[in-house]
Amino acid sequence: MKELIIDASTNLLYIGLINEKEADYITRIGKNDNAAYVVEMIKDLLEKNNLKIDDIETIIVGVGPGSYTGARVAVTVAKMLAYTKNIKLKTISSLNLLSTGYQNVLSAIDARRGYYFVGKFENGKTIMEDDYLSFDEIKNEKNLIVITPETIKVDLHLVSENSILNENIHELEPNYLRKTEAETNYDKKNDHK
Repeated sequence: MKELIIDASTNLLYIGLINEKEADYITRIGKNDNAAYVVEMIKDLLEKNNLKIDDIETIIVGVGPGSYTGARVAVTVAKMLAYTKNIKLKTISSLNLLSTGYQNVLSAIDARRGYYFVGKFENGKTIMEDDYLSFDEIKNEKNLIVITPETIKVDLHLVSENSILNENIHELEPNYLRKTEAETNYDKKNDHK
């Protein structure tokens, strides 16, 4: 089985590859510019492993929560490749994907203004669905890991085991968990009229 893994929900762009039992990956820490590098990094990882996109049987994409733009980019690239190349598409929570290297973890991504996107996982299995909580609600939790480039631990085989087949590529959307700041401001502006 040859599987390509894509996640851009944080400032760390993660591209992984499972080639039978072997696993490989590359990363890049971006400055709000990972969209410009995702396709090139996929190409580089495939070339490094003597593969072409036509060799890939499954694409697994981290659907968020996290960066709105990053999640959109990863999902769009995964959908485009899956559709045009007739490749199976699977999804996984980015919180789960980026913390599969931990046995028991409350994984958190900073959502700004004192809030975090959080999910609880045990050996890659979901114990608590992704949620949007304040830091006060999670600060005393055992096994809390705030996802940063330094704390990301990925077990690509657990990612593969715990990803879910997407039945309809066209309906796949990122998991945002909350409105964007622009949407919130728009709603506030229109409520005052």
